[in-house]
Amino acid sequence: MRESGLPSRVINFGGNLEFCPAAIVAPRTEADVLRILHEHRGRRIRAVGRLHSWSEAVVAEELLLDLRHLDQIDVRDDEQGPVATVGAGCQIKRLLAELDRRGLTLPSVGLISEQSLAGAVATGTHGSGRSSLSHYVAGMRIACYDPVTDEPLIRQVRGGDELRAARCSLGCLGVVLSVDVRPRPAYRVEEWFRLHESLAEVLAAEPDAPLQQFFLIPWLWNFLGQHRRESTQPRSWLAPLYRAYWFAAIDVALHLVLRLIVRVLRRRGAIKGFFRHIALRTVIRGWHVVDWSQRMLIMEHELFRHIEIEMFVPQTHLPKAVTFVREILEAFDGDAASLSPETRAALTNLGRIDELQSAVASYTHHYPICIRRVFGDDTLISMTSDSDEPYYAISFISYDRPVERDGFFRFARFLSDSMSALFAARPHWGKVCPLTRDQAQRLYPNLPQFREQCVRFDRQARFGNAWLDRLCLGKPDS
Repeated sequence: MRESGLPSRVINFGGNLEFCPAAIVAPRTEADVLRILHEHRGRRIRAVGRLHSWSEAVVAEELLLDLRHLDQIDVRDDEQGPVATVGAGCQIKRLLAELDRRGLTLPSVGLISEQSLAGAVATGTHGSGRSSLSHYVAGMRIACYDPVTDEPLIRQVRGGDELRAARCSLGCLGVVLSVDVRPRPAYRVEEWFRLHESLAEVLAAEPDAPLQQFFLIPWLWNFLGQHRRESTQPRSWLAPLYRAYWFAAIDVALHLVLRLIVRVLRRRGAIKGFFRHIALRTVIRGWHVVDWSQRMLIMEHELFRHIEIEMFVPQTHLPKAVTFVREILEAFDGDAASLSPETRAALTNLGRIDELQSAVASYTHHYPICIRRVFGDDTLISMTSDSDEPYYAISFISYDRPVERDGFFRFARFLSDSMSALFAARPHWGKVCPLTRDQAQRLYPNLPQFREQCVRFDRQARFGNAWLDRLCLGKPDS
């Protein structure tokens, strides 16, 4: 069963996943969803939005539901203020535009706005300096099966562990039909760039720039602070020029040059020379610009296909984790002698020093390492759930061709295994996520409660897949 115009082969945005479900359907109404669930009761079902995920969470083994047509937006007021009921397939950029017309915006925004709202919520998508978008979800409507009659129905989720599970569910509870999110009044952000010599120096800027993100520049190893704070100042008259500069110089030109170096020149020396002598010249520093938040906080990262792993590190472990990252990147590039005695001893104790030695000279990193502070979420299994301290999300992006990513995947697996053990770091559910079952159980103490909610919504685990069975649903390996 495949609707006309829909492909038989599905490839995600990053090009790292390719699968062929037995059936692909794009329902246009909630009634269509219930009918499809009734007709396919014996199959495993996965719902997807825009496939902006690099993890295996998106893989549909039997029936794939494409929810792009469920994109309605209804903004109203209740006793607590404005609330937006948004169809699961609605893209964030469309929601932001509709909210903007009403003088509102989302309380947390990630780097890209191409994602569907439900997909972003389901994987804990976040920005910088706030909790993830999942944290601000007030309710959901989810299509699943009645545990007694096994007939499809729609469940309203409003509070308790049901809501905490639904806020970051990875699609395991059922087919999300709509999401209630509480917008906030539109606001402006002041932004400026500054180069810092050390992590301590850039972190010292956080009180004055609580929305900042910063970049560890590979092979230079300085920190470029993209400092941000809310502002009551009017929009800068040069803001349109600033946005044009950012799009042309950073979103397009910088990435084209990196792709040229990585895919054509393919020389380590060229990569290192670019970051040591050229990259920072593309960034205007000291220019304070004020503009609306939805313009400042979003990049056009979807313009060029890439792949990414993002590790969430508790604040107390951040200094050691950043040092560790630098040493591991240098070792993978070919300089294993750069390992400090502390890192060598830690990897020896983990039984991974030989693994690192065998990976020497297998991967050269070629993109600025973005670091963002993310506050705790009122969820069960999002990356910052169950925490009283902030996490810092450390992001590693590769622009290698899909057929030339073996080195990156080797690096990502080593990074995830070692950082989860040494720093209780959690890889992003929606990006490359090499977690094992044992690691997931150790890192997410609320997994048992999450599984209880999954059973309540989906007793036969029809809304999972093999990857989710292993990591989250507690099913034995087949």
